[in-house]
Amino acid sequence: MNDLEIYAVNRNVYAMNSYLVISEGEGMIIDTPSDPFDIKKYDELLNGRKLKYVIYTHGHYDHIAGSIEAREHYKNAIHLAHPTEYIYFTDSTYNLSNEFGKGAGYPIPDKPIKENDTIEIGRHSFKVIDTPGHTLGGISLYNSEGHLFTGDTLFSFGLGRTDFKGGDFNTIKKSIEKLFTYPDNTLIYPGHNEYATKLSQRKQMGI
Repeated sequence: MNDLEIYAVNRNVYAMNSYLVISEGEGMIIDTPSDPFDIKKYDELLNGRKLKYVIYTHGHYDHIAGSIEAREHYKNAIHLAHPTEYIYFTDSTYNLSNEFGKGAGYPIPDKPIKENDTIEIGRHSFKVIDTPGHTLGGISLYNSEGHLFTGDTLFSFGLGRTDFKGGDFNTIKKSIEKLFTYPDNTLIYPGHNEYATKLSQRKQMGI
């Protein structure tokens, strides 16, 4: 099944990667872009195909700031996140929007997702992996054809910060150890900076 399309935008000031994944007539956004221009860009890429899901790897401000715009633009899309992460959508001290002078709350996702749940778009399925540590309820998504969306848990050249509210180094270390069990040729798509790095390269750097 090689019909999978993966697009990324990171025009925002936080250098946050938002992804649009499409298979056949369906798509999903992984972490919302904060720039309205990017929502329009996703419209062009969808080209009439249905946006089925908006999935949040975690609830920090830079990853959820576009959620209101996405809800307005894609009214039938279902918004998903780990239930432990819901507090980040409503509490600005958790989502860090207070640090940006906004102090904003956002709509709670429509449905919860958790470890080993399966997200299906078109002919492809994505396994939910619980990867807390950067936040209380962070998740990653794995596709058996070798694509791993890691949010801010694992970067191509580092790992997510654990000094924010809800973060914990020992917890994120265990999450990364879990991700390191996936095949070496898996491609990492993190929440910031360089993406599509082979997991084997990242394993060589260690935690």
